[in-house]
Amino acid sequence: MTTSTHLSTAECWELLERERVGRLAVLEEGVGPDIFPVNFVAYQGAIYIRSAPDVKVVRLAAQPAAAFEVDGHDKYGWWSVVVRGTAARVTDAVEIERSGIRHVVTASPRYKQHVLKITPRTTAGRRFADRSGIAIPHADPTPTAPIELPDPSQVTDAASEQTRSTRPVEIPSHPPLPEGTAPYTPSG
Repeated sequence: MTTSTHLSTAECWELLERERVGRLAVLEEGVGPDIFPVNFVAYQGAIYIRSAPDVKVVRLAAQPAAAFEVDGHDKYGWWSVVVRGTAARVTDAVEIERSGIRHVVTASPRYKQHVLKITPRTTAGRRFADRSGIAIPHADPTPTAPIELPDPSQVTDAASEQTRSTRPVEIPSHPPLPEGTAPYTPSG
């Protein structure tokens, strides 16, 4: 039994068109690749991403080569699609509106005024059989009931301590660079 099969280009784009979160890989000269989770839209054979004026925009302006990956699971098993190409900022208001990227709600609350477009050079995908034999159901797209949080006055010291000890560590971030500003490079 084959454990993986290659997907046709059409199958890859069908999968891309139904997803909204992927991973953007960009290069930094002398350092190598970096990966960012992003919300996106696949439209007319290209990937559209909104971004704040941050490191993604700076790195892609310096080195426009990019890779983009999306993966998932459906009734046929696991799958992965990788798009390799060139990224550029899009400023044409008609193209931006037609792509639908302005209507994608992003996970980050930051204002994302830049639209990036990845024009593919290659698109490849693979499908993997479930080796466990256990079917994994799809997430139900319908909204679920709100999560009920406990009343803070009813939380015991032990429960409060456990919450504090399991809270994630804050990830440091840097403010965006003003447009046209070169990134800081330490000397020496």
